[in-house]
Amino acid sequence: MENILHELNGLHISLNTGKEWIKTSASYTSQPLGLQRKLVPIGEKHGEYFVYTPSHYVPDKSWPMILILHGVGSRGYDPVMAWLRSSAHNDEFILVAPTYGHGLWWKDEAERLILSVFDKMKQEYNIDTDRVYLTGFSSGGHGAWYMALRYPHFFAAISPIAGECPIPSFLVNLMHVPVYIVHGAQDTVIPAEAARDALSRLEKLNYRVAYKELPEMKHRFPLDETGEILDWFRANGRLLYPKKLRFSTESIKYSVSYWVEILEFSEIVGRVSGVQKDISGHLMRSEALPVTASVEADIKDENNEIFLVTQGIKAIRLYLENRLIDMERPLRVYINGKMVYSEKVNENVRVILDTVKKRNDRKALFSAYLDLKVPFE
Repeated sequence: MENILHELNGLHISLNTGKEWIKTSASYTSQPLGLQRKLVPIGEKHGEYFVYTPSHYVPDKSWPMILILHGVGSRGYDPVMAWLRSSAHNDEFILVAPTYGHGLWWKDEAERLILSVFDKMKQEYNIDTDRVYLTGFSSGGHGAWYMALRYPHFFAAISPIAGECPIPSFLVNLMHVPVYIVHGAQDTVIPAEAARDALSRLEKLNYRVAYKELPEMKHRFPLDETGEILDWFRANGRLLYPKKLRFSTESIKYSVSYWVEILEFSEIVGRVSGVQKDISGHLMRSEALPVTASVEADIKDENNEIFLVTQGIKAIRLYLENRLIDMERPLRVYINGKMVYSEKVNENVRVILDTVKKRNDRKALFSAYLDLKVPFE
């Protein structure tokens, strides 16, 4: 990075020229076409994943990708073949499906596998990171919900199939991730009430959600519905620089959403609330999830202002870019009604390189950031 910075400074190029160079400087090689089994390192182990590469794939063009999560007792090969049986994919998507033996995608090991596969795909294939879609069946549907709630800025749209949202209180994070839910009315493994609950919550938030409940379907993959799901994917691209966002989390492990990063939590965040005690005062069982931190952010273009409402947060970082704010004018930032910043933001090519490296995404370009303390009440 230091060598690159030295070369860029010597050329005296503009930041915009540097951004374009970063976007277009990647070099990808040809990949085997069709279905391939591959391995990715996960610590000291290796994880299996399957990749389908379209028959007309060329590395000098960016391609949409669908990340598919299988159900319990299956492996990555099976959902890829299921999707390939549908002619609706038109051989236009790269399909990738990791294998996790237990199928419990919300476990730490499974999450590491998904992220490692995702990073590997972005390194080896010319993936259009504005058109990455996520789906899964059964426990894979649980996983699709989970990964989208934890990493909403990764995905353009998702489609959980016959799955249940494992952390419904975090559905607020899907403000910019359109959701297409598919479930069978006769499903006795994961009853349709789970899907209806997620639908109701998203509708109350006024988020983009579509729901297809199949009256005669039990717990199986709905091959006939893949065309509509793919149309949903085709119609949606990632909103990389939203002017408004909402994000909730209970762990510093999940602290980033689009252009906001939580740097420090209040002490109470992560602790379990709503506990019950018996008559002698002994702890019986927890009745609630851990206490969460939350942030609502709103950029007002007219006066070049950012308004933040936070809860359970001590310090926050804002990643900035000229598609979010006017870098030529002073910026004012308010947190919980108090002004905490009022001056022009300085852009820096180092920030661009740092964020590209951190996110492994050549489109997510930020040229400045502000570290801000949340004022005490």
